[in-house]
Amino acid sequence: MDPAHSSVEFSVRYLVSTVHARFTGLHGPVALSDAMEGEKPELLGFEVTFDADSFGSGNSLRDQHIKGPDFLDTATHPGATVRVVSLVKDVADQYLMTVELTLHGQTRTVDLVTNTAGPVKDAFGVLRVGATATGRLKRSDFGVTAYQDFISDDVAFTVNVQAVPASVPDDQLPPAE
Repeated sequence: MDPAHSSVEFSVRYLVSTVHARFTGLHGPVALSDAMEGEKPELLGFEVTFDADSFGSGNSLRDQHIKGPDFLDTATHPGATVRVVSLVKDVADQYLMTVELTLHGQTRTVDLVTNTAGPVKDAFGVLRVGATATGRLKRSDFGVTAYQDFISDDVAFTVNVQAVPASVPDDQLPPAE
């Protein structure tokens, strides 16, 4: 996985507007089928691990509050994962996916719709493939219940994964933010 081009993004309603934020520094394996010449590889799955402390919304005071005990409690729950447990090809480049999401010390299954792209070669000749998975969850399912009167329980999220062959050395990839 290329951490500089992968992220978990989400949005949640706060009072009368929507707040957007993201986690960065994703890493983990992406599994693809072996493709014959001229064929597109099929997505077989992935497992994304990220540091919950990488949360960022563009507002440092809000970010510190979200990382604190009212929400993510990153001191107690520093890591998070998204792991594919079921994957069914729907149409050409789209899959119906069920993942296990572990966040805030809780693991729940979440259904996603996933679109794939690639393979393509970048400007340096490195082969890349991508997947964008979208879904919704309830934050209360993960034990995050603070400020229910002001912040929606419904959270929309997107997992963006860009992968390169395992043979590409880490020092040839741009650093994650």
